[in-house]
Amino acid sequence: MNNQENLKNIALYSNLVGAIGLLIWWFSMPVFLPVSEATEDFSKMILDTDWIWVNSLGLMAVLLLILGFPSYYFKDFHKYDKLGLAGLILSILGLVLYACIQYYETLIWPAAGQLNPELIQVEGALVSGNTGVAAGLLISGIILSVGYVLFGISALRNKIHSRIPVWLLIVGAPLFGIGIAFMVRTVGIILFGIGTIWLTRTRL
Repeated sequence: MNNQENLKNIALYSNLVGAIGLLIWWFSMPVFLPVSEATEDFSKMILDTDWIWVNSLGLMAVLLLILGFPSYYFKDFHKYDKLGLAGLILSILGLVLYACIQYYETLIWPAAGQLNPELIQVEGALVSGNTGVAAGLLISGIILSVGYVLFGISALRNKIHSRIPVWLLIVGAPLFGIGIAFMVRTVGIILFGIGTIWLTRTRL
């Protein structure tokens, strides 16, 4: 097995572990964090002693997806059109931005909350109370969603990957990336995670 093949397999396994990690992270939150109390006092969840390690799972998962996503493209790059290339670039950019947000939420929120819990309430300046912060969160989700949709459309149009996992990504990414309600994002992350795992398994 040559170095190129080794790198491809490392990237694919990064996708696999990243998708599994993303699902574990999401479903760990209601188990280890006081999610039910967050509607009344968002800071209680962020200042919980389990917040950092639980959300670190999400951060590590997204970093693995950044490393792994290009493996879907480069093996069959000659089959993709310009739409697929645009989707690749936007998807990776969206994942990088999401990793930045995950870092920000995992480590900056608790530190700020220790100084002033009002900053990390839902309407607080570090969550949605500041237009710049709120816009940044929304834009990252839009970029991620558009990237996966374009990449998926290109893959379907050129018959590069199995249709079902690609459709799961096309639907799941926007629901998770742009969805506001917890249940909508939950459905999105399930579809996104299963689609990523399924698609990766077809490439190994």
